[in-house]
Amino acid sequence: MPTVTEAQLISNIKSGKFSPVYFFYGEESFLVKTYAMRIKNKIFGDVKTDINLLELSGNPDLAMLSDHAEALPFFADHKVILINDFNLEKLPEGDFEFFENILKNVPDTTVMVFYLTGCGFSLRSGRVKKLLEIFKKYAVVCEFKPLNKMKIGDIIRKKVNKQKRLISPTNAEYIAEITACDLNLASVETTKLCCYVEEGKEITREIIDSMIAKRLETKVFTLSDAMLAKNKRDAFRILDELFEQRVDPIPVLAALSTVYSDYYTAKAAKDKGIPPQQVAADFGYTGMKASFAAKKYSQAAKMDMKDLRNAMEIIFEADVKCKSSTVNRRLLLEETVLKIMNG
Repeated sequence: MPTVTEAQLISNIKSGKFSPVYFFYGEESFLVKTYAMRIKNKIFGDVKTDINLLELSGNPDLAMLSDHAEALPFFADHKVILINDFNLEKLPEGDFEFFENILKNVPDTTVMVFYLTGCGFSLRSGRVKKLLEIFKKYAVVCEFKPLNKMKIGDIIRKKVNKQKRLISPTNAEYIAEITACDLNLASVETTKLCCYVEEGKEITREIIDSMIAKRLETKVFTLSDAMLAKNKRDAFRILDELFEQRVDPIPVLAALSTVYSDYYTAKAAKDKGIPPQQVAADFGYTGMKASFAAKKYSQAAKMDMKDLRNAMEIIFEADVKCKSSTVNRRLLLEETVLKIMNG
């Protein structure tokens, strides 16, 4: 079976010619779950529950899984087995052959979907590599990587248009930006905006600003994105917005320090082959913090450890100056951001 793109997967689902096994994973967990649910909904339609649906979590008993996979659907063309967060690293090697036989022998009347939303894996593990090869042999495999501002903006516009509201591309991307390109959060906020705005009306910048709270952490994370991209125009625009909101530079530096500390942690973890979900679990990241951590993990691959150490030293020195001497704090913060971008 092939490794497919999202576009190919959409075509596969629309055709109604389902593969017996699917394996979805990646840092964009919102899309991982979305496509697992799309397959279920395509098969069952608007029916909320169905006797031919089995939903499992974690690593199920393989004998039980085999029995369910081979059983015929009840007065229907297909039965669906959804398995969330199957842990590749916890399947005993002695079960590999049995597991492969299950995937190999899934009948055309069964659609089995493995989708990982809170469970990662390390590609440095020989066990994981072997299991991935088994999946690629018998399953349609799709990895969902983090989306940029423009792609999330497109998703927001489609969601708004479906709700018969209007939004400009610029404002859709603005929502993506202030939610730190967290697709889960962007979707929730877009739903809230659609409920607020009447059908046929436009979601304007003023409405967005009044309805979506701009958390300092989110703003600073967006600022760090601009800094990493060496986009001075965006970076200083965000700083101007913070100053307009009368945010004290000291908590901004503190938040910036946290962001770069997380980048450092993510870089170290990635170099050691530790997956982002494990990092989130080890440090107790939840909610938006966990989402930010996943994004930082992806960004950390392109970073140099020396540059990260230098950035943290620059932030520390600025923090000391802010707290121990009479300085122009705004100017100091701007200089700090510029120094980090200039390396």
